Amino acid sequence: MKVIKILNSSVVLAKRDDQKEVIVLGKGIGYNSKAGDKIRESDIEKIYVPQSDDIFANLSKLMKEIPEDYLFLADEIITFAKGRLNKPLSEHLYVALTDHLHMAVKRFKVNMTIQNRLLWEVKKFYPFEFSIGEYALGLIEQRLGVALPEEEAANIAFHLVNAQQTEDNMSQVILMTDTYKDILQMIKQYFDIELEPQSINYSRFMTHLQFFIQRLTENKMLDSDDHALADQIVGMYPEVNKCVLKIKQYIEEKFGYSISDEEKMYLILHIKRVVSRG
Repeated sequence: MKVIKILNSSVVLAKRDDQKEVIVLGKGIGYNSKAGDKIRESDIEKIYVPQSDDIFANLSKLMKEIPEDYLFLADEIITFAKGRLNKPLSEHLYVALTDHLHMAVKRFKVNMTIQNRLLWEVKKFYPFEFSIGEYALGLIEQRLGVALPEEEAANIAFHLVNAQQTEDNMSQVILMTDTYKDILQMIKQYFDIELEPQSINYSRFMTHLQFFIQRLTENKMLDSDDHALADQIVGMYPEVNKCVLKIKQYIEEKFGYSISDEEKMYLILHIKRVVSRG
């Protein structure tokens, strides 16, 4: 196996003897290495073989932007989850969870708390996933010395719920997939733009859209009595708000109820990022 590119000190892109491109993890594996070097077996801790080009590109890009510790953490959590749940998990989880862990710790370090309004529901309806979230919090404290709040266990649990692909929830998956496609198409048509699936903002938006549509299908919209911030966001991004109003109308027709101001605010912020260039 030979190095293609160094992503950071512990993650490299490599090519196997069968010419398959893989992501190789190993503490210090990127030090004093260059393209073309052969990788010693003793330096390899984990070989990740993405099944799609999008996952490969997103994970590679992510590793250039955040410390490798978060990929190691995500991998350890996912391995533990597979053992506990005994269910297949979408490989998109590697990108989504790695990014989420990094953002959660980053927010915590600047005292920015985002309340999970579905904490009680997640604990009640997804106890196995929540217990894995609690395991993840313990792992994060052990590895990084950061004690994240209980809400983050629920956030991690929600990632696991969305990553499960089984026959039992296939109709739900189809509904969610159709809704993804419709919303993305509306955004592209409104702004006359092609989105960039390889971008981190696109990956983050898709993760938000997953959670958003999950809440839609379960009729568990986030809502707050404080509408001042939502009004402020609408005022800052009036053109994006017009697009979101079209999405709001589509949702009312498809699901039979309206989205809250809080949900609308988050959509505005994510869509603003995903349609911005540079």
